[in-house]
Amino acid sequence: METSDLVLEGGGVKGAGLAGAVGELGRRYEFHRVAGTSAGAIVASLVAAGLEDRLERLLIDTDFASFLDTGMAGRLLGGLGNGLEVLLHEGMHRGRVLHDWIARTLAEAGVTTWGDLRLPGSSRHDPIEHRYRLVVVVSDISRGRMLRLPWDYQEFLGEDPDRLPVADAVRASASIPFFFRPVRMTVDPGLAAGHRQIVLTDGGMLSNYPIGIFDDECDHPTIGIKLSPRRTLADGSFRATGSPLSLAQALVHTMTSAHDQLFIDEPSVRARTVFVETDGVHTTDFRLPRETKQRLYDNGGRAASSFLSTWSFAEWRRLYPPEVAA
Repeated sequence: METSDLVLEGGGVKGAGLAGAVGELGRRYEFHRVAGTSAGAIVASLVAAGLEDRLERLLIDTDFASFLDTGMAGRLLGGLGNGLEVLLHEGMHRGRVLHDWIARTLAEAGVTTWGDLRLPGSSRHDPIEHRYRLVVVVSDISRGRMLRLPWDYQEFLGEDPDRLPVADAVRASASIPFFFRPVRMTVDPGLAAGHRQIVLTDGGMLSNYPIGIFDDECDHPTIGIKLSPRRTLADGSFRATGSPLSLAQALVHTMTSAHDQLFIDEPSVRARTVFVETDGVHTTDFRLPRETKQRLYDNGGRAASSFLSTWSFAEWRRLYPPEVAA
């Protein structure tokens, strides 16, 4: 069994595609460290907890619609109430059911705090980047910066990650703007201009595909999984902005994709990325039929199989030595 690090893109309900690709890659690789954003953070946490063999059941059998725990205004007033929920609570859905599902699923695998995800043999003397199996990306909108948890807990929150719940960070990374309420997390006031809480939201706002996060390694590859077909600028999607709603959607899409597109345009990144076909599936369609989730899972498996049929880390390293590779 070979070793690799793994990076998973965010994509809401399209996460079943990630699971299918992970299952196929896992036939060849043992994953040393796993990172992800939003849905990628959820799947990455399950992989880090040793639940690779259960990914298909978890991502297909789970009723995503149960995560739509709308607030009181939304339940009473429908669409108008959802608008009020966004104004009053910064998101239509509370996200408690999603958090509880993440926490319960991880706990069944023996993972509660970050201390449970320590890399074997690691200690406090090792660099923080080499202590944990999992990294999730979140957006700290209080201070306008990206956080890589658990790496940034001590420096930017003044907290010891070993005693903090993994589910809190994963839920924060999955806070799709205006859809799920942001997560508030305790911080040392000395690190936040006297404030005791910061607001965290979807990591995809700053990096939806953090492919370079593990690029301190040269002895094994970092492979990424992206929830979109391989495209060039000429055949990429185009978003019209003829209404306030379409403008807001285009703004969010730009925030979650423009930064990472710079990396995807690099040949060295495209060469180590599994591109999963997800056309026709919307990120927030939480009532996705089971057969569609199965199709996404199967698409992921086929994409990873095709990738592995031509992938060679030795050849990739020859073409893109450390001073050239992104």
